[in-house]
Amino acid sequence: MAEEEKTAEAAPKKGGKLKLIIILVVALIILGGGVFLAYKLFLAPKAGGEHGAETEKKEVTAPSNEVGMLYPLETFIVNMADNDGSRYLKVTIQLELDKTEKLKEELDKRVPQLRDAILTILSAKTYEEISSAQGKLILKQEILRRLNSLLPFGAITNIYFTEFVSQ
Repeated sequence: MAEEEKTAEAAPKKGGKLKLIIILVVALIILGGGVFLAYKLFLAPKAGGEHGAETEKKEVTAPSNEVGMLYPLETFIVNMADNDGSRYLKVTIQLELDKTEKLKEELDKRVPQLRDAILTILSAKTYEEISSAQGKLILKQEILRRLNSLLPFGAITNIYFTEFVSQ
C-alpha cells in the first residue's frame, strides 16, 4: 500500500514539472518574438539612408501594373485531341513583350515558328484539359515556356487570350 501511495504522489509532480517547462518555453518564444519585432520596427537602421527614402518615393509614384508592348497574333483554329475529333478550339492570343527593343523585329521574323509551336500545343489538348480556369493558366504557361525557348534574346513576359472558344 505504501508503495502505491508513493507512486501516485510522484506522477503528479512529474506532470507539474513538465507543464512548467512547457509554459516557460512558450513564454520565452513569445518574449523573443516581441524583442525581435521591437528591434525591427524601432531600432534597426534603415537600409540606404537618405537615398533609400528617395528611392521609395520614386517606386510609389511609378505604376506597378505596367504592361509591356503587346504583339498580336492571328486567330488559331485547331481540332482538339478528343477521341471523336469533333471538337475544335478557336483562340486569339496577344503576347506581352519585355523592354527589349529588337524583340518585336525578332518576332516578326519568327511568326511561322511561333504559330507552329502554338498550333502544336493547342492541337494536343483535350476539352477537359482546357475547360477550367486552371487548365487555361497551365496552357498559358506551356505556351510561354515554348515561345521563350525559340527566342535568342529578350522574353515574352505574359500571354493574353483575347478570344477563347471551344466547341
